[in-house]
Amino acid sequence: MNARNRGVALITALLVVAIAALAATALLSSTSLAIHRTAALRDSEQAWWVARGVDAWILGIFATDAQESRHDSLDEVWAQPVDYLPVEQGFVRGRVEDLNGRFNLNNLRLPQAETYRAQFRNLLRNLPEVDEPLGLDDAIQDWIDDNQNPGSMNGAEDGEYLSLTPPYRAADRPFTVVSELRAIRGMTPAVYDKLAPLVAALPAKTGAPATKVNVNTAPIEVLRALSADTDEAKLAAFEQRRREEPVKSPGDVNKLIEDRVWGADVKAELLDYKSHFFQIQGEIFVGSSRVALYSLIHRPDSGPAVVLAHSAEAE
Repeated sequence: MNARNRGVALITALLVVAIAALAATALLSSTSLAIHRTAALRDSEQAWWVARGVDAWILGIFATDAQESRHDSLDEVWAQPVDYLPVEQGFVRGRVEDLNGRFNLNNLRLPQAETYRAQFRNLLRNLPEVDEPLGLDDAIQDWIDDNQNPGSMNGAEDGEYLSLTPPYRAADRPFTVVSELRAIRGMTPAVYDKLAPLVAALPAKTGAPATKVNVNTAPIEVLRALSADTDEAKLAAFEQRRREEPVKSPGDVNKLIEDRVWGADVKAELLDYKSHFFQIQGEIFVGSSRVALYSLIHRPDSGPAVVLAHSAEAE
């Protein structure tokens, strides 16, 4: 073999080795990627199952609570946040929020809505560091009514929303989630950020009783909004003592009324000392996976608590 042929053979051999090396590298990379993908899928699947377990765990706590207590307050087991609960290859953190301690937006749909509109206006008026959006309560009223007739000059129906980009329609039904507020004319990001932790979207049917506010768990902003004539000193004193001395009976509710914490517009039938709706807000970390958990819990007067809605977002 002459020198030229030997050179061609050497180059060919080097090329074959280079191709083989590239193929091996690609195979190793693909295998490594597949391993990581499989691990991520495994972690995500395990996190989802842990999320289901969290629901079951909280339902068990409520079952025990129903046997031991006839009231709901911030000193009970269900109300204590969990900062770190170890699970296999990860941990859980989260809390249970009492939604009966919030203002129910769907009460604005009921026949006695004027009482709740006054409370909602009080709530908006007292939000810190934001200007009250004028006419927002009218726009909300039109959002949840069952017709296309604006209730006032500040109302808003399809004609208002279809002119936007992108266009959409008024719901004309009760709120299903609080985040619907973002779509209502007059709502701003600043107002929404302050308002969202104080309100809920609980089931409310025409003809059904309104959801009451649990005075043991409601944020002070919600308690203050119950009346335009709230005695701030008495309200602050009640907030300080309610963890050690929660309201436990209709008689305790009546005593609050008699103590004139609020004006005469607040009646005992607006208040409660127990709750029926709760939300689990949790995070599950397993390996490289994170699942954010949101579950709506309903606990009736009799019978076990149940999960009405369950949502989880995986990362």
